[in-house]
Amino acid sequence: MTEEIQNKKSEHPTDEQQRVVIVGGGLAGLSAATALLGRGFKVDLIESRRQCGGRAASFEDSEDGSLVDACQHVAMGCCTNFLDLCEQTGLGHYLRRDRTLWFIGPDGSRSACTPAGWVPAPLHLVPLLFGMNHFSLLEKAALSWGMVRLAVRQKLGEGDSELTAAQWLRSRQPERVIQLFWQPVIESALGESIDFVGITAVRKVVVDGFLAHPKAADLLVPTEPLGEIFGEKLVAWLRGQGAAVHSGQAATGIQYDESGKATGVLCGQDVLWADAVVLAVPWRAAKRLVPKLLPPVDESFVGSPITAVHLWFDQKIFDLPHAVLVGRVSQWVFQGEEDESARNEKACHAQPKDVEHHCQVVISASRGICDGNRDKLLETVVNELQEIFPAARGARLIRSRIVTDPTAVLSVRPGIDRVRPNQKTPVENLFLAGDWTQTGWPSTMEGAVRSGRLAASQLLELAHMKNDCVVKDLHKNAFIRLLVGQ
Repeated sequence: MTEEIQNKKSEHPTDEQQRVVIVGGGLAGLSAATALLGRGFKVDLIESRRQCGGRAASFEDSEDGSLVDACQHVAMGCCTNFLDLCEQTGLGHYLRRDRTLWFIGPDGSRSACTPAGWVPAPLHLVPLLFGMNHFSLLEKAALSWGMVRLAVRQKLGEGDSELTAAQWLRSRQPERVIQLFWQPVIESALGESIDFVGITAVRKVVVDGFLAHPKAADLLVPTEPLGEIFGEKLVAWLRGQGAAVHSGQAATGIQYDESGKATGVLCGQDVLWADAVVLAVPWRAAKRLVPKLLPPVDESFVGSPITAVHLWFDQKIFDLPHAVLVGRVSQWVFQGEEDESARNEKACHAQPKDVEHHCQVVISASRGICDGNRDKLLETVVNELQEIFPAARGARLIRSRIVTDPTAVLSVRPGIDRVRPNQKTPVENLFLAGDWTQTGWPSTMEGAVRSGRLAASQLLELAHMKNDCVVKDLHKNAFIRLLVGQ
């Protein structure tokens, strides 16, 4: 429910608590609000949409009114701040931890790849890497050596001299290993083609996402719609802690005093007074609100598209929680979570009426896919599922929906970190948040959460308060630290 903004321009609040206004209700803004609550601040959060969550959002299915995630979001075991946020707010049990990664080769062969939990890093990866049945022994050895070679401390170039992932890999890895491992893994993790992403970002994925810790590569999959987890439950938690959340309220500008400090956020003719402001909106929106404080983001920043193909069949078409489909247009397929009404009908031994089984195929870096022909894309995806899963051949496709976000993630191209701004700005009490800011991470849920916590950290430093918002990465043992130079 929307909380109306009641402070007009002539009504400056007189309470003693410092008021922080956070603009943007995505994961960055939500995490900033969570970090500041309980520290003596009054927190107001403004979100222009009806529901918070940002890109971690759901849409209402036109057929049955249920919530369906626009695109499947997953975290990994290395996403320490995202997981800490979920635990802190009581949402951790809505994440299913999958230790096994399922790979399906071009010939349909299945590989259950599970890191070992009883040996130290990096030996825990041996069963994962050598469990890929679609590779020969030599290819598995080449892949393992490639990961170690990338992880070893080295100069990978800076700015324009930095190589792309494709350039680095094609001189060091077999082409088949690139196509059937590196390409799907990198494009899924970074949301961008190997032809565009910088090799430094790939090294981050390899070190933190695979080599660093036996639990780093665990897959954390939401078991409820993102709209419920972040748009409803997390917002309810914030309100329960005293935060005011104003959904359906668009910020139109920032108000400053004569000294240049931010004093409030304009929402049309109204103003929400503030002692500090955290701007947690996408980069183009931030540029419109504070044009003089940001680098030329329109020229320097490029978004990368992600497409989700939602399919509803009259029967379950596969028996896995998820699978990485290598060597195909489809990259990941996720089993839809069975809704509560269907579970209740089964419990009562009732015959479900018009049962639909939902699954979702996710394709990262999807620009120009199937020449932009959605009918061709749908046909291609369905045919690929039928080739892989025998049950899909006898299933009837009831309906489908294709959702594409053209700027789903920031394209982490060579040199991008030179123009990603810090959370601190030239305005003393105005801070930036968002996965496009400097976080040390690519454009992910972890990056978004870290950005919000980093912005909160800057504010706490300004207030001379203890700064403990950002939690540490997974522990790296002595050998890994020596290997990667940390």
